[in-house]
Amino acid sequence: MSEEERERLKAKELQKNPVGALNNAWTKAYTGSPSSGCLVNIISVVIVVGLLLLVRGCSS
Repeated sequence: MSEEERERLKAKELQKNPVGALNNAWTKAYTGSPSSGCLVNIISVVIVVGLLLLVRGCSS
């Protein structure tokens, strides 16, 4: 299976399951692996910043 076909199938699956995009972003943010999707990168950054703010708020 080519990389292009794999990405097409992944995009099709994310359209069927919008929660999958959040789950995918969470996994990529947790593991630190880069992604080619802009939306996934933005969500990853938001998740990391949110976790940092949560930890900082709870520790003070």
